[in-house]
Amino acid sequence: MHLRVPNAALRADIRRLGDLLGETLVRQEGPELLELVEKVRRLTREDGEAAAELLRGIELETAAKLVRAFSTYFHLANVTEQVHRGHELRARRAREESALARVVRQSAEIAPELLVRAVANLNVRPVFTAHPTEAARRSVLNKLRRIATLLETPVIEADRRRHDTRLAENIDLVWQTDELRV
Repeated sequence: MHLRVPNAALRADIRRLGDLLGETLVRQEGPELLELVEKVRRLTREDGEAAAELLRGIELETAAKLVRAFSTYFHLANVTEQVHRGHELRARRAREESALARVVRQSAEIAPELLVRAVANLNVRPVFTAHPTEAARRSVLNKLRRIATLLETPVIEADRRRHDTRLAENIDLVWQTDELRV
């Protein structure tokens, strides 16, 4: 399973986790599920009608595993993207002035009475939102957080195999954990 992503390092990490997920699917469910996932992925790109026809004929239990496979892949891709985005933001903060420092610097250039008037007119209202599609069990989030931590850890090539084994173990754990509490 692979997405098109602009950053080469990000793409490589997503590909690596996708490959490890494929290995998990084979270990946990058998090669047939991975073959089905790859076939659906290919058909959705090449022939939407053929993909729809294939999906119409799938048994419910197989369909549930297929949905879980894609869902797990997208969780892994999102975690990887968040890790890479965090690296980019930290690098930018190291090179550039922070937003708060910029506001303080620019505020010093404004006449004090204008600043007092502007602050007096501020209206701050916290907004809390939650989208039901983003709900996830704490146990799944904790496992995804461990994967993120592993992705953030610098690895020398000599340790790559052991590191990938730890990633694979955590992907297995994500796969073995139901996303919804029954």
